[in-house]
Amino acid sequence: MCSVAGLMTWFAISVTYLRFYAGLKAQGYDRTKLPFYSRLQPYAAWYSTGLTMFICILSGWKVFLKGNWATDVFITNYLPLVMFPIMYFGAKFARKTKIVRPMDMDFETGLAEVEAESYDEPPPKGKLEAVWRWLM
Repeated sequence: MCSVAGLMTWFAISVTYLRFYAGLKAQGYDRTKLPFYSRLQPYAAWYSTGLTMFICILSGWKVFLKGNWATDVFITNYLPLVMFPIMYFGAKFARKTKIVRPMDMDFETGLAEVEAESYDEPPPKGKLEAVWRWLM
């Protein structure tokens, strides 16, 4: 169950990236200008999305073979697949939030703070400052 839940987490991360990519594309942002950029995207995210779901679906395939039915194996392999959308849409309903369209995604709020933390600090001016930074 933990393995399938972990794979569902990677599935969600990949879907989140694909939504992020769609928002950037819809609003005309250039991904190459971001602090972290990969030429493998969005293809790696599509690959990850498909492969994680494929592995999750086939994780307990042996229970469907004749004479191999085991309720505990079925539940531990397939319960996370059922619970993931229930919990996602349940949270959407409980919090009364909607899925944000790519054109409406906010890429500006908090950008200055993120950019400030994504750049390297200047080198220390002396040995004392280097020791101080190492301690901190």
